[in-house]
Amino acid sequence: MSRRVRPTSIASAFLLGLLAGAMLLIALAVAPIALAVAPFWQSLPPAEFRAWFAANAFRIGRLMIPLGAAAALAARGLPTRRSHLRAAACALGVAAITLAVNEPANERFAAPGALGDAETRTLLARWVAWHWVRVALGVGGFLAALRALTGTRPRSGSAPGRS
Repeated sequence: MSRRVRPTSIASAFLLGLLAGAMLLIALAVAPIALAVAPFWQSLPPAEFRAWFAANAFRIGRLMIPLGAAAALAARGLPTRRSHLRAAACALGVAAITLAVNEPANERFAAPGALGDAETRTLLARWVAWHWVRVALGVGGFLAALRALTGTRPRSGSAPGRS
């Protein structure tokens, strides 16, 4: 890697870091965590969750949608090095899951009368499971972007000059 760092590399690492951190915050606030602390969304009765979601989801969307789009766009403009490609693939994976799974679920949660209690629980469990995949991809993308910035390489099994 050259000593000169491209602005797109810095932007990609910064945005992927913000996206991963925001997704992790959501995950820890809404998903089961190791200490078995009842997460906020899953602790609410389904009808109360749907009401909360309908009233507040737009606030989360105001942050996550532009941040996710910016991270995916910044990662697309990266040079074609392995670490950059991994970062871009992870960012695009987050976007794909968001568009295919999480956003359609968000719309159903917010739509009055669209879901019963059992459907809400099932859909929320699916949402949380896929959100953890997004978190993993976001963190992986952030680490790949940092690796591209620092030029670090794996310690074993790597060909010289590749990252």
